[in-house]
Amino acid sequence: MSLRAVIFDLGNVLIDWNMKPSFRPHFNSDDEMQSFLDWFSPFFLEYVHDGHGDLTASLAPMKAQYPDKTPLFEIFEHQWFDFMKGPITGTVDILHRLDAQQIPLFALTNWPHQVWPPRGPDGADPQDHDYSFLDRFRDIVVSGEVRMRKPNDDIYLHALEKFGLEASEAVFVDDLDENIETANRLGLTGLVFRSPEKLEADLKGLGLL
Repeated sequence: MSLRAVIFDLGNVLIDWNMKPSFRPHFNSDDEMQSFLDWFSPFFLEYVHDGHGDLTASLAPMKAQYPDKTPLFEIFEHQWFDFMKGPITGTVDILHRLDAQQIPLFALTNWPHQVWPPRGPDGADPQDHDYSFLDRFRDIVVSGEVRMRKPNDDIYLHALEKFGLEASEAVFVDDLDENIETANRLGLTGLVFRSPEKLEADLKGLGLL
């Protein structure tokens, strides 16, 4: 079965996303900051990603358990949209070129439901970024909405069924090696994103550009 569709990750593939500039002023070193982020990651997945309330409600148990870290938790609560630095224009250009060729486009993203879509509250991005390219996707699977997440198999299988695709029909683009490893194992054609230029060359090699 020939390739006929492209599935994109969003963060650091189409949207420049980086939380570290918001956290760095609160730590004495990069290592100290990274230790906190590594420590917080499993709690974030449990309380926020898999939670049902908004960010304030989801983080409340963490604040109660670790009151000394409340100012750090509130960075997630109040500054999430500052983590997003805008579209990665080179990849967005590739997306539009694929769309112009009528190649079906989809997205599969690890993203908390509380802050989806990235346009921000009331549909307006606080940084005035243009995320209208999201309208080019025929469908998007958001991990926080389906309570599954990459690199686990279940979210890929769910996405393929929802998109109406066989694994062998789709290219999957993601910036994380572990997510591509799962995609390849399940029969998708995985491309590790390193730059728009590399992605363009990879897609041309597959005959999609």
